[in-house]
Amino acid sequence: MLITSMLGILVFTNTHAISASKQKADTIDSGYSALKLFLEDEQHLTTLRRVKLVLAFEGISDQSTRLVDEIADTSEQALDDLEKFAAARPTIVFEEFSDDSIGKATFDSLRIATAKELLLETDDFEKDLLLSQSNILRVISHLAKQLEEKETNAKRKAWLNKLAVRYEKYYQQVYARISITGKGNA
Repeated sequence: MLITSMLGILVFTNTHAISASKQKADTIDSGYSALKLFLEDEQHLTTLRRVKLVLAFEGISDQSTRLVDEIADTSEQALDDLEKFAAARPTIVFEEFSDDSIGKATFDSLRIATAKELLLETDDFEKDLLLSQSNILRVISHLAKQLEEKETNAKRKAWLNKLAVRYEKYYQQVYARISITGKGNA
């Protein structure tokens, strides 16, 4: 009877430990999936800028062009890095967010509205692009920081720290460009 009780306790605690471990993995996988989604959007900034140039026959300042293109290039590289790091232990399982989920529907709606605004509005494209970047760059930076805190893989942890710092610097640069753009138009 004592052995049966001990086995029952052992099975019970292991089941809860496995369940808690799975829940933690699901949480971090969701975070990585969101990071991937944001980086996928960011990698298309150069394309967006060029399409607007063709549509409006007007570009953005050279400094903003360099910054936006650098963010796009960094995001593309970060996606490649993320794919490589996903295979390391513990592996990352990227989730496909359901189109039925309210979060995904909200995100898609926001993406479409922002794209329409950026491509169809003729005034202040540079300012609008920089404002949209000021929002998402901070999200990426903070998401990377949160993932870093939960990450157990040392290499991914270091990469996430660098990613968070880099996107925070981009945020600061974009914010400075908004201030300069605003003063120039005043």
